[in-house]
Amino acid sequence: MARAWRTALTVTALVTALVAGVGSAPAHAAESPVVSLGLTPGQRISKTVVVRPVIADGADVTRILLYANGQPVASDVSAPWSLLWATAGIVDQDVRVDLGLLDSSGTWTRSEPVRVRVDNYAPLADFPWPSSTYANQLNSFTGVKEFNLTPRQDPETVARIDLLSDGHVIDSATMAPWTVTWDTGGSAGLVTLQSRTFDDLGNVTTNQVYAHVDNTPPTLAVGFDQVDGYVSRTGGILVDSQDPALVDRVELLVNGKLIRTDRSICCNGFGAVRLGWDATAVNGPATMTVRSYDSLGNVAEYTRSVMVDNDGPAITFGPAANAYVRGTFTAAVSSVKDATGLIYMSGYLGELAYTHRAPWSVRLDSRRVGDGRRTLRVDVMDKAGNVTTAGHTITIDNTPPSVKFVQAPKNGAKVTKKVKVTAAASDRFGIARVQLLVNGKVVASDTRVAYVFTMNPKSYGKKFTVQVRAYDKAGNAKYTPKRTYRR
Repeated sequence: MARAWRTALTVTALVTALVAGVGSAPAHAAESPVVSLGLTPGQRISKTVVVRPVIADGADVTRILLYANGQPVASDVSAPWSLLWATAGIVDQDVRVDLGLLDSSGTWTRSEPVRVRVDNYAPLADFPWPSSTYANQLNSFTGVKEFNLTPRQDPETVARIDLLSDGHVIDSATMAPWTVTWDTGGSAGLVTLQSRTFDDLGNVTTNQVYAHVDNTPPTLAVGFDQVDGYVSRTGGILVDSQDPALVDRVELLVNGKLIRTDRSICCNGFGAVRLGWDATAVNGPATMTVRSYDSLGNVAEYTRSVMVDNDGPAITFGPAANAYVRGTFTAAVSSVKDATGLIYMSGYLGELAYTHRAPWSVRLDSRRVGDGRRTLRVDVMDKAGNVTTAGHTITIDNTPPSVKFVQAPKNGAKVTKKVKVTAAASDRFGIARVQLLVNGKVVASDTRVAYVFTMNPKSYGKKFTVQVRAYDKAGNAKYTPKRTYRR
């Protein structure tokens, strides 16, 4: 018991004794009585260590102090010398160690120092992916995963590394490169993994990382160029697919044949890609399959029937070619032949007007272009995205004709018997007809130049008005001033 008390002499007591004058500050002796400090240079020590220095036989030594980095850490007062050094408070580092020796005259001397390595912690073993509670390509796994754990430092001191899942050891490695295997079966979503490292001194440290077990295929949505379920060989489909572990590729198969593979979807910033259709596709029904693979091999698949239509619509439209048009008019599809049907129609004459609904017609204002022969263009699109553009020439005429009396009684004249009325009319694009109006009502019409009418006053009242109206081929009208007659 007395020996144990001497070995465990506290540092506080040592310091108190020194202050009280037990001895002066230690100094190196000319001839150190220390044969061995009890520790060798570079020696690795851990936790609490017993240091047993060897002192020369017959040496005058009454007390020994053990110094670590200049601070007393243990003491003994009699041979056989035994110093108990508790290193638990020291983080792994090199430490300078020497002895202070007190002789019977009260003189202190110091031994030559040695450097030892205090090692109280086993190296942390890192996983080959960063820890995150958010799933990504690096930390998502499925099936059986084999990987290496990497000691951060001093790998030569590692004796064993355990792999733990939710606190249970699932594999161990006893040599570099410290390969372990994780069977993700039975796990799903966020999982906590740990590496527990044992070094050759018995130290143990634990590192933790998050991983994600991903047995779920990517999301997958498929869209069509125009109308759901309709395609053409010059068209395609839009594939939207996303996955926390990143989408590796998407594929398009038509009637079981692989047509397109795209690997850009992972990194194009959209999570979507357009895949062109089979350029050799024929008209009629087809079976489409779209597959999306994530980086772990999970697969999403979408299969359905589609209708292939490679031909643009055949149409006729009005106004007909060479028609005369004025003002705001209607451009309309009058007949259509197409396998899938129209979804769009537009007309263009100085301005664009369009519609997505039947009846396929739009209103256009001919006054946006000058009089003359102009091209009326009509575009139509079917459900598969095929476009037909058609056009023909029409004549725009927004200028009314000129018209005048050539032969007729003067205004205010008395008319008692039949009389001839002749008129003259002209227009850049031609006169359609000239009419005689009595009291505002049409009583005669003529389409031949000279425009001759016979007026019988007996058919009207004692007082009546007469005027002539001319129409051009576009429907513009012009009136002469009224003349009033009596009989």
